[in-house]
Amino acid sequence: MTQPIRIYLMNFKLEQNASSIAASLLLLTISCTTLAHDIKDTIMHGHGVIQLGGYWSIQGKPQQININGLIGDYFTVTDKHDSNGLVGLGYFIDGQDKDWFKMKYGVNAFYLAKTGVNGNVVQEGLFTNLAYAYDVTHYPLYFVAKSTFKTKSPNHHITLDAGIGPNFIKTSNFHESSLDSVTIPDRIFSGKSTTTFTATAGIGIEFNEFFGKAPLECGYRFYYLGQGNFNTLSNQVLNNLNTGNNYANAVMCSITV
Repeated sequence: MTQPIRIYLMNFKLEQNASSIAASLLLLTISCTTLAHDIKDTIMHGHGVIQLGGYWSIQGKPQQININGLIGDYFTVTDKHDSNGLVGLGYFIDGQDKDWFKMKYGVNAFYLAKTGVNGNVVQEGLFTNLAYAYDVTHYPLYFVAKSTFKTKSPNHHITLDAGIGPNFIKTSNFHESSLDSVTIPDRIFSGKSTTTFTATAGIGIEFNEFFGKAPLECGYRFYYLGQGNFNTLSNQVLNNLNTGNNYANAVMCSITV
């Protein structure tokens, strides 16, 4: 009689365990479904942002380019500041909403139209017979946290935001030109696409219900854009030209859609 009782108890425990596992799986499925629904509902209730503005770049780096068997060329920078327009697109979802501030989280992509760098080439440490120039274009993508600080006026608020992410840098149109009409340009570099780390921070004023119910925000933004590189076209060149660290100061306005 002992063995049938033991088998019955073992079967009963197995049935209990199976029931517990089934109940746990059911609860997990319900929880995941609820969470997925909440996430979908949050995303669907987000809002898009369109940004337009202009920026001033700081880029270019004086550097020695070593050439096999020679002293090499020194690339000076005579103009590292340039300006152009920018466009941004973002998507944000609402976070905490307190009495004096509210949070938003999202992604923000920008297109910073090309800006230029130019300088001279000192050959063999003696002869400044060549000038050079190139363009740089930036496509940064940020994961952003944004705070809106409520003021006493219902018509406007103060905004602060910061973001990090990858920047897709494209260097292009590298060319050299003769300064004495005799020296032949080397043409040893060409443009290259590089992915690097980027960070941004901005401050602005949000004007509520500027376009109907849509607010208008205008302000200042700083960009750290990383370093761009070039391809080398000669196997005699021992190190590559680069842009140095790129920075930008921007003024822009954005519309929530």
